Amino acid sequence: MPRGDEPLTGLLTDHELETELVPSPVAHRVLRPSGVRAAGMPLLLLLHGGGGSPDFLDTVVPVVERLWAEGTLPPVVIATPAAGRSFYLDRSDGTVRWEQFLLDELIPHLVGTTGAGRGGAAVAIAGISMGGLGALRTAFGHPERFVAVAAVEPAIEEATIWSEVLLRDRVYRDDDLIGALFGDPVDADHFHRNHPRAIAARNGHRIAAARLGVYLECGDEDLLHLQYGVEALHRQLFDHGIDHEYRLVRGGNHVGPTLTGRIADALRFVGRTLVALDEPPAEPDPLVSWFEEVLVPQELERGYRRCEVVDGPGGPLEVHVLGQGPPVVLIPSLGRGAADFASLAARLARSGYQAICPEPRGIGGSDSRLDELTMEDLAADVAAVTGALGARPATIVGHAFGNRVARMVATRHPDLVESVVLLACGGLVPPSPVAGAALRAVFDPDLPPDEHLEAVRTAFFAPGNDASVWADGWHGGVAAAQVAAGRTTPVETWWTAGRADVLVVQPAADVVARPENGTSIVEALGSRASMITVPGAGHALLPEQPAAVAVALLTWLDQRITGPSAPSSRGSRRARAGGG
Repeated sequence: MPRGDEPLTGLLTDHELETELVPSPVAHRVLRPSGVRAAGMPLLLLLHGGGGSPDFLDTVVPVVERLWAEGTLPPVVIATPAAGRSFYLDRSDGTVRWEQFLLDELIPHLVGTTGAGRGGAAVAIAGISMGGLGALRTAFGHPERFVAVAAVEPAIEEATIWSEVLLRDRVYRDDDLIGALFGDPVDADHFHRNHPRAIAARNGHRIAAARLGVYLECGDEDLLHLQYGVEALHRQLFDHGIDHEYRLVRGGNHVGPTLTGRIADALRFVGRTLVALDEPPAEPDPLVSWFEEVLVPQELERGYRRCEVVDGPGGPLEVHVLGQGPPVVLIPSLGRGAADFASLAARLARSGYQAICPEPRGIGGSDSRLDELTMEDLAADVAAVTGALGARPATIVGHAFGNRVARMVATRHPDLVESVVLLACGGLVPPSPVAGAALRAVFDPDLPPDEHLEAVRTAFFAPGNDASVWADGWHGGVAAAQVAAGRTTPVETWWTAGRADVLVVQPAADVVARPENGTSIVEALGSRASMITVPGAGHALLPEQPAAVAVALLTWLDQRITGPSAPSSRGSRRARAGGG
């Protein structure tokens, strides 16, 4: 064992692994800190570029040792397999399956032989050029398997549709290589499915839910023109709200003197991500809190944030409005108010949308009658708000009970609705007896605080999530009126959401609005409905996975404006919102 004051040095060893998934045996080189037990260390899979070899890891050793000495990269085991020009791709004909090999054979083999990544220890993936592409594809496709992905000058095209790929983005791949990878003629569907931008569009909510650390970079003078594809991926991640770090390196080429420093920066990002896993959540920064308090009055003064009162069919309705752009109306859960959408509304506004949050009748300034309510009344409230604010057509987002109102709006007021998004939607398949009893107990005003919190946890939160964030904010009288309104209207009246397109965002651990509800509506609506499942969330969803919900919604909205294969959505929302 090295003494505590001695810097770590790297030990390289060579290995082979027999497999039937790719040409075998697969040579791979492993770097570990010399004299230190590797069991329980993080594991980093480092993928070389096209035509490279495990020798790439040799060139990285001095960088890694310097970062160990700096303390910017914790002790970690790094492995690089020999992959030729495979692009780490599972080919469409199934003859060569590199991604499956990495996930199902190489990583488990490394965990078993080195001890790194064992017992819940972190696994990260990184790569350069072709290896950056492989790292992104693998991590975006399986975000729950990794804590971080770092891609240096990843070899991705700007377009995700093969027929739209520019000659500029094909100069480094001849026809024989393209045919070997994607078929001759090219299997366009296979190309699209395996493009990192397409994978990120499909799995953005999972990437966010897994809190995957994402690092992208490219040089602005890359002679392979990779900066255009990387920039397009960055813009897509940015527009869809997927947290990541992006660098365009001034004067950086595909090869040359900038690469050593750039690889070091990528590994430092991996190091920061690994270190953060073991750190407790940061306390709120007093300066940031003060700055937020200063900004809110300015947002109100300049109209970015405002509160209005709209004349509704049953009385005044208080409406919170944030941002500017295409309108998104947010309808909260049973007996809860617009405050539940504070985080989501802020994310929407930052991304160029106008978040419209009406308070339900009986909450805040919505002093409208609650007696003898119907679902038509609740839908008419939303219609009055969208009409008064000129927010038409709007995307209507309903959470839990709010999804029923959203579908009724689409049924009774179709001209006001661009599309409908249903968060934790129910209404057809009832909750389990235990969940149903907990839901009713949430609105029992005589329940002691500890029992009330336990009811909230049981009905609304996935195991392990903090239910205390919803200890308050319950309005029993409002909930009773809403339940009564639901009973006045047959489910089939609003179930299919009129003729609107529908996105169902289903929490994986929802015991109140069970997944069968989402499956049923998707089956009933066919091509105009789709569903995604958010892991690690129950019926509450919004406080449990706020980033994943925002990414799901922003991806849906962005694709309805730009289309799923657009190189970049820059300016598209401005144009739709009437910006200059």
